[in-house]
Amino acid sequence: MFRYFAATTARASSTSRLGQRVVQSRRVLTGTTRVGQIRGMSTQQNNSLSDSNVRYTIMAVAAAAGLSLFGLAGYAMFFGPGSMYPKPVRNLLREAGMAYMRPPEKQDLPKALECYEQALAQLDALGTSDSQHARDMPHVTGLVARVATVCTEMGDLDGAIEAYNDLLERLLGTDGMRDATTQVRRLLDDSLDKNERQGILRALGCANKLAETYEARGQRSKRRSAVLPHARAASTADADMAAQWYGWCLQLVMLTYQNHFNHQQLADNKPTTQTPSFDPDTLPSYFPVDIVTSLMYNAATFYSGNAQIELAEPLLQRALDLMRHGADGDETNVCRSSILMSHLANTGVMSGNLAAAERWSIDGLALAKRFPNNADCLNSFIALTYDLGVVYEAAGSLESARVQYRQAAEIATSTGDDDAAKLASEAMTRLAR
Repeated sequence: MFRYFAATTARASSTSRLGQRVVQSRRVLTGTTRVGQIRGMSTQQNNSLSDSNVRYTIMAVAAAAGLSLFGLAGYAMFFGPGSMYPKPVRNLLREAGMAYMRPPEKQDLPKALECYEQALAQLDALGTSDSQHARDMPHVTGLVARVATVCTEMGDLDGAIEAYNDLLERLLGTDGMRDATTQVRRLLDDSLDKNERQGILRALGCANKLAETYEARGQRSKRRSAVLPHARAASTADADMAAQWYGWCLQLVMLTYQNHFNHQQLADNKPTTQTPSFDPDTLPSYFPVDIVTSLMYNAATFYSGNAQIELAEPLLQRALDLMRHGADGDETNVCRSSILMSHLANTGVMSGNLAAAERWSIDGLALAKRFPNNADCLNSFIALTYDLGVVYEAAGSLESARVQYRQAAEIATSTGDDDAAKLASEAMTRLAR
């Protein structure tokens, strides 16, 4: 359900540990979207409350259904009607489905993968002479997406990355993969065919999944680096690739949104701006709020995990703006907004901006309390309660910190979240010394 993790500890001071960490390449965004433009999206000022040398462990929470709905909405590619496939391919897909579309304990993933790959090979062979089965047709690319999904579920991240790259090349071509601005120009073309626009949006979802998979493989290599020294280099290389593809996605979405927004400004006789309003009503109709906020969330958690707080924070803030800080009262938006605020509280702690961390914690708790039976709200409530304790401890208010840690531990224990309970208990032990 929820995934808690103890992030690398950060000093609660105006001098953070960013300089001592391995920071990812500054080639995060290509083309005309720059790192500085992401920083410019921030509305927070860095006013540290403390110069303590104590280091604190933060608690981060991910949504149960995930703000990563982007992986479902933008990436969803379905097989075509059965009649579209030649009979030998249909037979293979039926056999694959019998192995794959079963409860987890009864799945035969290797068998499913073998059948899906054979079906894809037959379609590609047919596609060389029959345009109905061309390699970029939706019923063919949907099969590539299924191969990537099965590889991921098997833990074969190498195979998944290969499949995602293949899928992107089929959808966009090599040049389209290299430069996101090509797709921006296409999306902004009002005469673009609906199916072509859908192809770009599928590619956007695929690129996001590719970034996530590089990130996951890099984290796996990082864990292995203690016993396999060469794994550290592999981890760094994968983090660079994840940054490249998150940057590609952000560039595509933000440049499209900015140009669309300014076009509307001109139509209303208003001045253009370098930064759009991030009002959800101003997004292009083909960019649902869920897709944009999920992409920002995914990228932000990657950047914060690699100590690039200056990139994570503005993305989280703007995602929150697009969700109107949960002001519409919708349960899903309220609880997802509390998730975003828990991550903003963490960025405040990690950067030493305790005033911001306290503010986000308090605001997030106010939202999370509104729907205590919602998994997202409940778990963000635990994380925010803990993080508020970190803020109070760093500011020297030890009794207030103890109250927050105790409450976080009690709720985590009652809900069976052992990892969160352990973190809170360790914090109380630290205060008792």
